[in-house]
Amino acid sequence: MTRLSDGKPIRGDVVAVIDESSPVAGAGVYYVVTAAVVFDPSNIRHRVGGVVGERTSPFHYRREGPEAIERMVALLEDTGLMASVLWRPVARRGQVGARRDLLAAHARRLAHDGITHVIIESGDEISDQRDQETLLNTFATDGGAPFRYDWRSKAEPLLWIADAICGVTAEHLLGRSNAIFDQLANAGIIEVVNI
Repeated sequence: MTRLSDGKPIRGDVVAVIDESSPVAGAGVYYVVTAAVVFDPSNIRHRVGGVVGERTSPFHYRREGPEAIERMVALLEDTGLMASVLWRPVARRGQVGARRDLLAAHARRLAHDGITHVIIESGDEISDQRDQETLLNTFATDGGAPFRYDWRSKAEPLLWIADAICGVTAEHLLGRSNAIFDQLANAGIIEVVNI
């Protein structure tokens, strides 16, 4: 059983935050998993918290107004972070397999890049257990993952970064809005790969 690590320390200076989105596309979904690499996480965590101002509820791209989204985009550009988005079109029943495959692909990339800590947005207990099995299987022949990993709730401000990237990418894939996506892609912040 995985347990949430909200409020626990973050290990190292290069952290990846992972979130997913599954926008409906025809009879299926575009299953999207984002891994955003954050440098100097303590400083960025504090700054991301300011995106929502005095509000106590977490940032959620689909529910935000234009001002909060503008503040988040400005922060993404200012921090120099990098986000990799892997996605795949799947039937609704194919989401579990897609998550496994995309998470494993991200984990291998993050290990190669020297990430010290991976924070995954928690879904439910079963999803978190599947994620843990995926990570254990991905690094089974390597003696375990070369980074610390845990699951946290949406209360973790660093996860808001991955949420924003997922939201921007979902809009782009659905053809709804390209302005913010283009802005981030042109700044070298976001890379989107269909696998």
